[in-house]
Amino acid sequence: MAETDTYKQVFVTYPVQQQDGNFYHIDYVPQYVPVEYSKTTDPIPAELQGKIAKYDWQTGEWIDSQIDPTTAAITALQANAALLMVQFTTIKTALAGLQKQVAALTNPATSTTSTTTTKEA
Repeated sequence: MAETDTYKQVFVTYPVQQQDGNFYHIDYVPQYVPVEYSKTTDPIPAELQGKIAKYDWQTGEWIDSQIDPTTAAITALQANAALLMVQFTTIKTALAGLQKQVAALTNPATSTTSTTTTKEA
């Protein structure tokens, strides 16, 4: 029997909220790949649209996590901002070091060997 190139949508679930504010992310896998814990093919019910859905492995169904979507979005943005600030600080430090190197190469006054020219009268 030949396997086809068709794919199915799976939800990879997490016990804690992720940086994007969700408790899951969506993947697509070939139809023949078995779906095991922590993945499910159960779609999120329509009544949970607009809410932060979480998969309950005890009951085998999607539930409302009771987390306000706006608060979740703000929390995700704050986490991203903190990460960007760390990256910015790293880049700023690297840039300062590069600027010192460029200055040392282009400014002969800071060089350790200086030459003096004399003007003949």
